[in-house]
Amino acid sequence: MRPRSKAIAASAIIVIVVLIAAFVLTVALPTALTTESANREQNPTYVEGQPSVHARLNQSVTVGNVTLRVRTVMNGDNPDARRAWASYSSKYAPLNPTQGSKYVIINATVANAKTGTTHFSYSDFVLVGNDGRSYYANYPASNCTSARAPEQLSAACDIYIAFSIPDEVAPAAIIYTPTNPVIVVDLV
Repeated sequence: MRPRSKAIAASAIIVIVVLIAAFVLTVALPTALTTESANREQNPTYVEGQPSVHARLNQSVTVGNVTLRVRTVMNGDNPDARRAWASYSSKYAPLNPTQGSKYVIINATVANAKTGTTHFSYSDFVLVGNDGRSYYANYPASNCTSARAPEQLSAACDIYIAFSIPDEVAPAAIIYTPTNPVIVVDLV
């Protein structure tokens, strides 16, 4: 082979090696970074950016048309939590967390504070952990007509909501977001 041909062949091999390395990094790097970055994106730090009304556990608070009372916060492994969950949730939401996480279950009563109806959805609840991150509701179980779908609430509704959080995190607050001001139930 001539020197020029050897140089072209060597350059082509280098380009191929660089392309293969770039492809491998493109495939492997996101997988390696997924755990922490996904957790941070899925559970952003909670920032209390709008006016809020604070309440304590087992204290009723009324904002606009909604009266909310968070009655209990239980670990999903608690036998009482399992019994309550089973009584309201017959088929769609077993409490089997993934490895490294646990379920925290809140029991709340939500009611329309005025005559008529008001919007209600379990997905409007956010749990803030002692790590400062937001955890969104995974499953509801309720005596409401449809706890899983948004509905017009006309009477009091007893609801259990499960949140999946990391094992090392403890619940610090429950936020009910659709009211203005938002309702913050402090747990610590």
